[in-house]
Amino acid sequence: MTKTTPPRPPPRPVSAPDQLDRIGARRILAQMGENGKPPELGISHVNAGNESYLRVLDTEYIQDLIIAAEGSSFKLVQGTYGAGKTHFLYCVRDLAWRRRMLTAFVTISPKECPFNRPLAVYRAVAQRIERPHGAGGEPVRGVDDLVRHCVERRVAGDGRDATRAWIDGELARAAFTRHAFRDAVAGFARAVVDGDEPAARRLGAWLRGEDISLTEAKLAGVYEVPSNDNGFGMLRSLIQLVPRLGWQGLALLLDEAERRLAPDVKPTKALGETVDHLRELIDLCGRSELPRTLVLYAVTPMFTEHVLPLYPALQQRLGAPIQFLGPHNPRAPVIDLEALDLEPRKLLLEVGKRLADVARLAYDWSPPDKIVQANLDRLAVIVTQEQLEVGHRRFFVRLWVRLLDQLRLGTPRVLGDDDLRSLVRDEQALVTEEVDESLVHTFFGIPYLAKPGTK
Repeated sequence: MTKTTPPRPPPRPVSAPDQLDRIGARRILAQMGENGKPPELGISHVNAGNESYLRVLDTEYIQDLIIAAEGSSFKLVQGTYGAGKTHFLYCVRDLAWRRRMLTAFVTISPKECPFNRPLAVYRAVAQRIERPHGAGGEPVRGVDDLVRHCVERRVAGDGRDATRAWIDGELARAAFTRHAFRDAVAGFARAVVDGDEPAARRLGAWLRGEDISLTEAKLAGVYEVPSNDNGFGMLRSLIQLVPRLGWQGLALLLDEAERRLAPDVKPTKALGETVDHLRELIDLCGRSELPRTLVLYAVTPMFTEHVLPLYPALQQRLGAPIQFLGPHNPRAPVIDLEALDLEPRKLLLEVGKRLADVARLAYDWSPPDKIVQANLDRLAVIVTQEQLEVGHRRFFVRLWVRLLDQLRLGTPRVLGDDDLRSLVRDEQALVTEEVDESLVHTFFGIPYLAKPGTK
């Protein structure tokens, strides 16, 4: 008898993106027009070109692996400067929110959050973790506020005695990686129920990874303090807490910052140390020891080209040769933002159309559609002809928002090629001032010098 594979269940409906209002539309235009960077909220209203990646992440990972199977996954996201790494992470965050997942967007940077300092990473995640915006009230961010909100909601619905029983059964006996974390979160929850604010403040600071003395911790019934020695154990415990608070899972979004740094920094030793941490994180996802978790780490191609070959064990985990994720290869470990659904000019046209719609809403503006489209068509052609180097998408966004302002505040007209090329040259001059060509790449928040002759 032939065994047949049961059909895949139909995709679960995802909640619709939040409706955009006039204030939100103006905020989007301000953020994207000033620096070309994506808006922190409302990203779905200006997104284009990466929908195939989002569909794979939603169906194969968030729905099937994270929510249904309580598994976990790690994906490397690579893209050149200005290619949309942060934009893509915001899109995944928006998708995760609509699937009732918590998210933590963390910038890995040399001073504030290098990957070789586990406590700094835990602290950033603990302070940035947040529930979906619009989930029944004001945004709630930070592990202590999330626990407080959960406890207060239970007290309001079930009463104090039932909530204490839930704390004793669900939190105080949970199999967290660090027992001290279990004691701290249970103690904090009890302090919220009992109205003991001094204890809640002490334990809240402990949960956020802030500096707290061992004496203060002992007063609250916890016998260790957050440190680099236990930082990744704390992070694992925080991730294990998420489903116990009633959420579907966690999207941990790590964005590698690029900084202008002194060229004499020699990071070889530190870089090697932090590779072990990344390898451990990948292994934990592979063993599903981070239940209901999707981890995305965004880097430049410099990482896969120059760092991975130095560390074979890490290279093997991320694929050698590198395999890129797509509809026909959904298990691949790397997402390449240089390969999008739309070719460059069509991508700029679609993004420009969406930004024009946002501008119409933001200012109750009704320009002649033919004039807007004609300017958009001409600008997209010129930018793809003259701005072929890295970052042309960010360059285009800034320029198009600037041009929309000119059309709105002046007499709407179709600009000639000379006028548009003049705008392009002015914008190129601004970009040249802002971006140093000797930019030193950083990985895990540690500066890494490219080999001579590379960019």
